[in-house]
Amino acid sequence: MAIQFHQEMKDRDYPTKEPVRNPQQSNEQANPMGQLEKENTIIISEGDHLGKIFFKDIYSSLRLHICEYTFEEHDKVVAYSLGIPFASTMVFAATMKHQDAPGTTFKRHMKIARGLLSEDDYLLTEILFNPRTPHQIARIQEELDILQRIIKDKDSEGMKEYLTKIRKNIE
Repeated sequence: MAIQFHQEMKDRDYPTKEPVRNPQQSNEQANPMGQLEKENTIIISEGDHLGKIFFKDIYSSLRLHICEYTFEEHDKVVAYSLGIPFASTMVFAATMKHQDAPGTTFKRHMKIARGLLSEDDYLLTEILFNPRTPHQIARIQEELDILQRIIKDKDSEGMKEYLTKIRKNIE
């Protein structure tokens, strides 16, 4: 993904930057200009030096949170930070049927799924075709297998241990 781009551009000077917004928000929910300090942007460290300075100055003046990564770091971060939630949300959407369901949690998940699936197909494809995304999806499948086994066996102790483990993951 980013590494391939870098190889194609290796003999050219170019600034490489990437605004990071939440693709799971609809366009109407995107932060207005006054709240940009809550938004992120990525600058690729291997890009043109003057271009990096230019974009850092602009983004700093807008109070954006700036992350600087190499192309390889970028691909790893994207596979983890977008590949996992995108794949999980797509699986959620794939299992939906036309049925109204009560509950705040369900409605929030539907809102996220609708926001994600309103994104450009090319963007979604590029994120999921990142060479590091299949490993992240394999991790999801492994966890689903564990969870399915616990549920199928009605293993209360196993569920307690599993919940303890995953709660530590998000502390």
